[in-house]
Amino acid sequence: MGIDIKMTRTWAEIDLAAIRQNYNSAAAYASSHGAKMISVIKADAYGHGATTVASELEKYCSADFFAVATLPEAITLIESGIKSKILILSEIHPSLYGELVRYKNVIPSIFQLESARALSASAVLHGVTIPCFIVCDTGMSRIGIECTTPEKTAEGIKLVEEISELPNLHIDGIFSHLACADQYDKVSALHQITIFDDFIKNLTDHGIHLKYKSLCNSAALTEPEFTNKYDLVREGISLYGYYPSPETKRVLHLKPAMAVRTRITAIKTLPAGTGISYGHTYVTTRETRVATLPVGYADGYPRLLSNKAGVVIDDKYAPILGRVCMDQMMVDVTDIPTAKVDSIATLIGADERVRADKLAEMMGTISYELICGISSRVPRTYVNSYSSINSD
Repeated sequence: MGIDIKMTRTWAEIDLAAIRQNYNSAAAYASSHGAKMISVIKADAYGHGATTVASELEKYCSADFFAVATLPEAITLIESGIKSKILILSEIHPSLYGELVRYKNVIPSIFQLESARALSASAVLHGVTIPCFIVCDTGMSRIGIECTTPEKTAEGIKLVEEISELPNLHIDGIFSHLACADQYDKVSALHQITIFDDFIKNLTDHGIHLKYKSLCNSAALTEPEFTNKYDLVREGISLYGYYPSPETKRVLHLKPAMAVRTRITAIKTLPAGTGISYGHTYVTTRETRVATLPVGYADGYPRLLSNKAGVVIDDKYAPILGRVCMDQMMVDVTDIPTAKVDSIATLIGADERVRADKLAEMMGTISYELICGISSRVPRTYVNSYSSINSD
C-alpha cells in the first residue's frame, strides 16, 4: 500500500481528538461558572481547517455557537453544512449586506449608526429580521462603541438606542475584547470589566435588555471572577491546544492539535569547514551528516528560526543548519544514525522541543502567528488519537 499523496512532502496533521478534548475542557470549566462557549474558528480555525473543526465540534461536542472574522468565512461554514450560530467578530462592509441577509444563522457585529441603517434597509428589502451584536470598546482601542469616559458612554447609549429602534434589526447581544487578560497583572482587565458592566447597566436602565454578553477570551476564561460574570466565553487559541501566554493560569487540560511534518529527501556527509545554505551563515565544525527537508518559509515555517530551532526525527533532535529557504532547509542528523531518505521529521507538534509556543518565543512572537501562518499549500490530514510523536 502506497503513501498517502498528501504525506509525500510536507503536511499538517490535525488531531481531532485533541480539539475535542480542548473544547470539552474549556466548556466544562465555563459551565461550572455559569457560562457557555463560543468557539473561535476564524483564519481557517487558526490553520487547522475551519469546516472540519466546526463539523467535529458541532457533531460530537454539541457546539452551537462559532465565531469568525469575515462573511466569506461564515458562508464557507454554512455551505459545508454547519447549522449553528455564527458570530462575525469584525464589521462587514455594507456592500455585502445583501449577501449577509440570506443567511439566518449569521450574526453581524455593529458599532456604527450608518452601517446599522444600511443593514436594516437591506433586511427590510428582503423581508427578514437580522440578529446582531453590539461591539463596545472598553480599552482595546480597536473597534467598537467607545465607552471609556462618561461622555463617550452617554453617546454610546444614545447610539445603541437608535440602533435598537431600526426596523428588522434585533440586538441579541454585546461583546468587547480584553487587551491584557493574558498578563499576571489584572488591573487593566478589571478596569475593562468595570467599564463593560457599567455600559450594560446603562443600557438596561434605558430599557435595552440583551440576551448575550461576552467579554472573556482564552486568557480570561480561566479566571473565575471573569468567567462567572457573562453568558458567553470565546475560546480561541486554547481550542487548538495552547495557552495565550506563559502568564495564563493552567487550569485547562490542553493538547496541541497540529503537528507539521515532512520527509527527508536527501542526506549527504560534509567535511568540516563546509558552508550550508544561503549566505553560509552556518559552517560545519566537524564531519557532519546533513539531511535536506522539503519545507521552507513558503510553507509557513519561518526563516527567523534559521540556526535557532530544530526538528524531531526518530524521537531525536536535529538542529537546523543555515538559513531556511523558500522550499527547503537542512538539519544535522549526525547523531541520528537511523535517519534516512523518507524518514519523517516533525517541525511543530506537542513534543516540548518543537511546540509552537516555544518556537514562537525564539522569534519574539506568539504561537497564534506560527500556526495561523502554515501555508495553504501544506495539505491538512486528520487523525482521531494522540500519536506517539504528537503527545506530551
